[in-house]
Amino acid sequence: MKRFFAVWATVAVWAIFAAVSSFAAAADAPIRLLIITGDHGHDWKTTTRLLKAFIVERSKGKIAVDVTETPSKDLTSENLSKYDVMLLNYKDTAKGSAETRWSDANKQAFVDAIKGGKGLVVYHHASSAFINPNWDEFEKIVGGWRKQGFHGPKHDFTVKKTEAKHPISDGLPNSFAHTTDELYQNSLLPPGSIVLATAYSDPKKPRGTGKDEPVIWVSEYGKGRVFENVLGHDETAIGDPEFQRFMVRGIVWAAGADVSKNAGD
Repeated sequence: MKRFFAVWATVAVWAIFAAVSSFAAAADAPIRLLIITGDHGHDWKTTTRLLKAFIVERSKGKIAVDVTETPSKDLTSENLSKYDVMLLNYKDTAKGSAETRWSDANKQAFVDAIKGGKGLVVYHHASSAFINPNWDEFEKIVGGWRKQGFHGPKHDFTVKKTEAKHPISDGLPNSFAHTTDELYQNSLLPPGSIVLATAYSDPKKPRGTGKDEPVIWVSEYGKGRVFENVLGHDETAIGDPEFQRFMVRGIVWAAGADVSKNAGD
């Protein structure tokens, strides 16, 4: 009997050890990010390369990045289940190949993934995708540019943090000078959005509105978290360290992870 209890105790200890080890391994596992691209009116090859590089570097490896240039193949429920968060650097254009075009099944897998709890990061002009014809559900999820958005010539402007208390912006500078970028104006914000940063659109400049325009915000769709950053038109704008910090923090938050422990800043 004593031997039985000794064996039982040993097995129990090892079972607990295995469970704790498995939990620790899961806790240490990197956030899985899928960048969706392959078609765009902008230079998606350069911006995707730059995004991937600084995300991995700034997160100190806590975000593992995969890229798909063939969303028609990779936007499936099975494949998206592997990831914690998706980043859109994509817009459908007439020049896109068949492998970049989203089928109805691809669109449904995308919507279901976010609704079920996957995170989404919408970067720069990606919110202008699926306008002609308009994909209504996509517009509900991302808002942003759509048909009513616009911008003037690229210029330097100041990005100001709002008073909203949020893990993404907590601890970041109240404002920063952002070098040579497009300032998006008249963006559509999904219901319940929280604006984290704005930039003043100087009416003395071409197409200036005289308003503080939202440039970074968050929202929710179903169980999913959505982070949108409309800054970062090109290599110069992407090189801004504060833009990068917001992006990495937004990815971590959208993935449902602890920003303070995974953003690497």
